[in-house]
Amino acid sequence: MLRDRRFRTRDLLHLASKRAVNHLAPKDGEVVRWQLALDGTAVQHGAHTLIKGAIQSERKPKAERKSRKENAPKNRTESSSKKKGRKTKYHTFLLGVLTTHAGVRIPVGRYTCDPTNFNRGGRPRKIRATQMDHAKLMIERVLSILPKGVELVVVADSYFECEKLYNLAEQREFTLITPTDSNRCFADEASPNRSNGLCIRDHGLQLSEDSFSRLDLHRGSEKTACYRRHSARKAGPKDRRTYRLYHERRTVAKLGTVGIVYSWKTPVYEPRRNFGKKSFKILLCSNPAWTAEDVVEWYECRWTAIEILIRELKGQLGLDHYTGQSLEALERHIDLVLLSFLYLEVRRHEILHDEATAPAIQARAKVSRTQGMQDLVRWEAGHQVLAAIRKSYRSERTRRRLKRFFSEVPSLLDVLPRRREA
Repeated sequence: MLRDRRFRTRDLLHLASKRAVNHLAPKDGEVVRWQLALDGTAVQHGAHTLIKGAIQSERKPKAERKSRKENAPKNRTESSSKKKGRKTKYHTFLLGVLTTHAGVRIPVGRYTCDPTNFNRGGRPRKIRATQMDHAKLMIERVLSILPKGVELVVVADSYFECEKLYNLAEQREFTLITPTDSNRCFADEASPNRSNGLCIRDHGLQLSEDSFSRLDLHRGSEKTACYRRHSARKAGPKDRRTYRLYHERRTVAKLGTVGIVYSWKTPVYEPRRNFGKKSFKILLCSNPAWTAEDVVEWYECRWTAIEILIRELKGQLGLDHYTGQSLEALERHIDLVLLSFLYLEVRRHEILHDEATAPAIQARAKVSRTQGMQDLVRWEAGHQVLAAIRKSYRSERTRRRLKRFFSEVPSLLDVLPRRREA
């Protein structure tokens, strides 16, 4: 079924996402913001797979593995010291998730980054769309289905900080927020496409501490709390994040006039939170009128909107569980995973807005992510099966069928020994 070209899963996903967007549209006259989070993911496979166009990752040189083994701690077990990594094949896909003002996450599609040694039917061999080209197509597709009264905010990591997307943001009037590249430089207003040699990161590190303002964010009390999916636990003192911010409007080489936010954040996760250290990051916003506080809060939502979501898709819905030899079948498998995720999100929205639903179920669905909604849907399915069984025992037709079965059982038992004897 996955190898059948007539099984157009991508069109089904686009149609389902479009209907979900129309169903969740804001009321007439209401102006809201929706967030689109972009990120690429590598779906890996074992070395024995033979999928067309898979990129073969290389193991580290033998000398490097030997030096790491010699410098490793002596208290390691024998089994762990024998591990030398694995050789995998992978494909890169671009995923996008649209988060509404009600907190519903809608997958908007999947784009495949074709490797150079893969020739897709119907496309010229020399034309290879980059991940930035796919990101541009995805944003344009989302803008085409957005209802009235919705302002789009696109957030992505530093890989998507490019001239192509910032020019599109200026043309289509949406807001784009990305971290800046460490080598990006300023430009003069007279020649915005030519660097003036002044590095943005070096300029930000030289700013005085007195020019920074303070922003404290506490879990569940942010302005963007409705776009997050916080658990029901009580927020503690370690759930705060402290920022030191400085905002300015400058012309950046090849990106035009943008808003720049220099921020120092505490705590630093390495991997556990450490309040004794702080990290430095520079964010660019295509809309210079945005405040530094809004830029930081909206970019913070990117982690839960796309990074944790990809982890849930792989761990809970089997995004990387495909085994086969067809890239087209792998793409259809990913589309079906995204469709199942969309069903869970729409079902959660129905539970929260259904007055007949018990308050305990609504409270559970309000904070549930992918795994929580899976458990809730299984629980509902189990209750539906039990209700159908109870209903069948009260049916006259079912009782007649059971009586007919028990009346025919003795005759069947008489026939079976005769067949054995024959």
